[in-house]
Amino acid sequence: MKKNAVIISALMALVLLAGCASGGGEKVKQRRDLPEWFLNPPVAEEVIYGLGMAKMSSDSLSRDTAIARARKDVALQVSTRVQSMMTDYAQEAGAEGNTQTINFVESVTKQVADVELRGATTEKVYPAEDGNWFAMVSYPKSNMAEDVAGIFSRNEDAAFAEFKADEALRMLEQSLADDPLQSSATAE
Repeated sequence: MKKNAVIISALMALVLLAGCASGGGEKVKQRRDLPEWFLNPPVAEEVIYGLGMAKMSSDSLSRDTAIARARKDVALQVSTRVQSMMTDYAQEAGAEGNTQTINFVESVTKQVADVELRGATTEKVYPAEDGNWFAMVSYPKSNMAEDVAGIFSRNEDAAFAEFKADEALRMLEQSLADDPLQSSATAE
């Protein structure tokens, strides 16, 4: 009995192995027309590299867009300000078991890079056979300190904007505190 169980187990293992070994007959389409530097960008201590790609209606527009996207990649590596907002709204209305509920959730995220990239250089551009264009831009890290310093310098406009934001927040908090619906609900 044990001998039959061992033979059946061995046969099942062979069937499973044979099923896994047969690739199913489907060939996976591989992307072959990519420049090596796009797949494995160089890394250097003194330079930041940015990559971009584009496939537009003309070669000229594709090239320009790929270079612009590579510059954007550098800018996002140098300095990124992420703004995020989430709105979560729920309302329920009705009477005695006949209520309706409205729920609404919205999430928005925006990334902003505001850097002047003086000295960014287009290192390589590659037109692929499928119409995609690939670009690599380099930016010396030595330029970064000067370019980024302008972002963080505090000026009067920024201070005024911060003051107005604080003022708006105080007004919102006061409005919520004076809400007559909330006051009557807590009085009961």
